[in-house]
Amino acid sequence: MKIRLPVLIGVGAAALLPIVIPLCCSGDEFLDDAMERYDFASWAGTTNAIYVSTVPMMDVPTISLPTNGMSTFAKITSDPEYQEKRLLIFSPSNRIQLMEIKMNFATNVLSAQTELMQYFADLTSVRQHSVTNGLAGDRCYCLTLSNGFSCVEFTRNNVFVDIATYTNSLSAFDIAVQLDAAILNVSTNAPGM
Repeated sequence: MKIRLPVLIGVGAAALLPIVIPLCCSGDEFLDDAMERYDFASWAGTTNAIYVSTVPMMDVPTISLPTNGMSTFAKITSDPEYQEKRLLIFSPSNRIQLMEIKMNFATNVLSAQTELMQYFADLTSVRQHSVTNGLAGDRCYCLTLSNGFSCVEFTRNNVFVDIATYTNSLSAFDIAVQLDAAILNVSTNAPGM
């Protein structure tokens, strides 16, 4: 439950303006807001394929990074406690981060989709990602900004994937398609897919 109290701000008694600010909010309320904003109830638990098993925690698959001649190096981190793998791509010349891929391995489809909603709930500002189902995964959202930042968040089976690129020379969209194909291959146990 959100509680809002009026706060009076101004100079002198005659210039008081009522301003409403949140008094307290819980993480669950932000999650509920995200679920409502993205109409979670209408698609929760649905998939675009039949999965024979959940995807175990795996390394980030080998992907092709079109860097337009820019040299890069990677740092891979793993957190078994949170069932998370991260791949960070940097420019070696100035150590600027160019891209981040985060893969969370949930226990089932609905849990992965709920992690996607939790991701949106945890953002410090509301960014309305556009739904682009068909690009990757069972549910996919994308955002591109003019400064070179682009991101794709999607779920496939029990995996939530968050891809962010910070330069125009890397495409979050191309990377999402590659990762989705690798996850789908493991999900359906169809070697050579």
